[in-house]
Amino acid sequence: MYTNICKNIECMNKIYNFHIFIKIFIDFIKLKVVDPITHGVIGLAISAYSGDPVAFTNPVSLGCALGAMSPDIDIIAKLKGDYVYLKHHRGISHSIPALFILAGIITAGLSLFFADFQFLRVFIWTLMGCLSHTLFDILNSYGAKLFMPFTKRKFMLGILMLYDPVITVLCFLLIFVKEKTIAFYLCITTSFFVYLGLRWLMKQYAEKKVKNYYRHGYKICSVNILPALMAYHKWDFIVSTNNYNIVGQVNLFNGKIIERKKLKKLEDEEVKMFKETNIGKYFREFTPIYHVIKSEEMDNIVFKFIDLRYFLRNDFMHHATVIYDREKNIIQSFFHPYHIDKSIPVAEMD
Repeated sequence: MYTNICKNIECMNKIYNFHIFIKIFIDFIKLKVVDPITHGVIGLAISAYSGDPVAFTNPVSLGCALGAMSPDIDIIAKLKGDYVYLKHHRGISHSIPALFILAGIITAGLSLFFADFQFLRVFIWTLMGCLSHTLFDILNSYGAKLFMPFTKRKFMLGILMLYDPVITVLCFLLIFVKEKTIAFYLCITTSFFVYLGLRWLMKQYAEKKVKNYYRHGYKICSVNILPALMAYHKWDFIVSTNNYNIVGQVNLFNGKIIERKKLKKLEDEEVKMFKETNIGKYFREFTPIYHVIKSEEMDNIVFKFIDLRYFLRNDFMHHATVIYDREKNIIQSFFHPYHIDKSIPVAEMD
C-alpha cells in the first residue's frame, strides 16, 4: 500500500514537472519568436519614411527590414550553448561598427537581385533599420553594448516591453496606409516620441510609489524599475536596502504592490568570494542586478547567484551555482540559463 502511494506521488510529480517545463518552454519560444518579428515590422515601418511603397519587392523596404533583424545574428553563438550565447547576446553584433558592416553586407547581397539598384540609398535605409534594432533593445530592460569593442558597458533605458502594442499600431499605420502626407508622418513621429515620454513618466511614477511604500520600514540604497515582460500597466521593481533585496511588481492601474521575494543580503566578504569566481565575473557582466545566497550542504559550502531582472512562472529566469569544500576550494560551478533545473558546468581553472 505504502509503495503504491509513493509510486503514485512520484508519477504525479513527474507529470507536474513536465507540465511546468512545457509552460516555461512556451514562454521561452514566445520571447524568442516575437522579438525578431517585432524588429522586422519596425524596419518595414521606418522604410515608409523613404517615400517608396512599403513592399518586399522594394529593395529599400527589404533592406530596412533585414537590417532591423540582422543584429540578432549573434544567435549563431547558440551552436556553442546558452552560456556562450548569453555572454555575447546584444554585444558586438549590436554595436555601431557592426551595424555599418551588417548594412553593407545586406546591401551588397540585395544588389545581386535588383536592377537599377541605388546602392548608397539602399545602404542608408538598411543602416537605419540596423540602428533601429539596437535603439529598441536599449529602450527595453536588457540593453545593448552600443560602443563595443571600445567598452563592454550595456546601455539600457528600460521603458518598453519586449512586445509593445502602441509601437506595433504606429508601425502598422506606416506600413498599410497608402496615401501618406507630411502631416501624417509628423503625426506618427510626434506620437512615437510622446509615447516614449509617457512611458518614461510611468516609470518615474512607479519608482515613486515603490519608494513611498518601502521608505518607512527600510533604509533604501537603490530602486530599479523595469517594464513587466508582458503586462503594459505593470512594472517590476528591485529594491536594494541595507539588509535585503526585495523583488516585486507594481500595478499602475490600481496602485497595488506585490512583493515576490525578500532576499537577505550576505556579508561583503562572502559576496566578494563569489564575485572572484569565473561564473561570478560572468554574471557581473551579464546582469547589473543580482543576489547571492549562501547555504551549507553536507560538507560543502554552496553559493547561488540569481539574476533579479526576470521573474517568470514564479521563479527567476537565470541562476548560477558555485560549490566549495570546507577549505574554500572550488569543487564545481554551474550556470543555469532560463531555469534552475538546467545546469551547464563552468570551468574555474584559467
